[in-house]
Amino acid sequence: MNQNYLLTEQRRRLILERLRERGAVRTSELSELFSVSPMTIRNDLNALAKEGELIRIHGGAIAKESLASEPSYHEKETVNLAEKRLIGRLAASLIEEGMAVFIGNGTTTMQLVHHLSPEVPFRAFTNALTHAVELSRLPQVEVYVIGGYLRGVSYAMVGRLARQALDGVYFDLAFLGANGVSLEHGVTIPALEEAETAAEVVRHARKTVLVVDHSKFGVVTHGKIADLADIDAIVTDQPPAPSILRALEELDVEVLVPEEGR
Repeated sequence: MNQNYLLTEQRRRLILERLRERGAVRTSELSELFSVSPMTIRNDLNALAKEGELIRIHGGAIAKESLASEPSYHEKETVNLAEKRLIGRLAASLIEEGMAVFIGNGTTTMQLVHHLSPEVPFRAFTNALTHAVELSRLPQVEVYVIGGYLRGVSYAMVGRLARQALDGVYFDLAFLGANGVSLEHGVTIPALEEAETAAEVVRHARKTVLVVDHSKFGVVTHGKIADLADIDAIVTDQPPAPSILRALEELDVEVLVPEEGR
């Protein structure tokens, strides 16, 4: 059997393994990982897409699964945990004394909660039961819970009641997690009701900060929260691909990366 064929098949199998682990892959990342040209990786991804193994997107590929599929909070809790801790620590440092801050549901925003300074008093709003419990243990934080329909898979309160609870309330900062960050399709999560509630939060915030690890770039899921132009900053564990970084700079979206991720 042709040796080049074996190498190609092995590389494509490893690409699929990486895709299953991360949910998304970038052409530039794979090119560097396998020490081959971007054209070779594009050929690999196109071939795998033709075989029905993945979905091609601009700059890479995403796993072939339902756009509305959603792992539970507990399933996501330990995924990329070290990266989420770095993100949470940096995001928490953006909160200043006396601010009104919305903290959305999710395992990355939970790391923000875990890294809050005991010396910075502020007023916290959240629609996540998990986060409300943790915040209630912090004496420097006034906690306000946004009510609504409770989604068991994410412990987020959403829907009409949640949107009504946000009426007339405004935030200095809003921290939101996401399952996908795409230049073309914006910020997305699998659940439509959660997306609608998060979109309302964006409209009520002076500054919206996205907290996502590197695996979310290039991914698209079911429900859109906002265009990237509506986001003020992204806190992530390592810089995205140069082409994405340039596009974000053009949109005036600040990208914040911990020292350890640079």
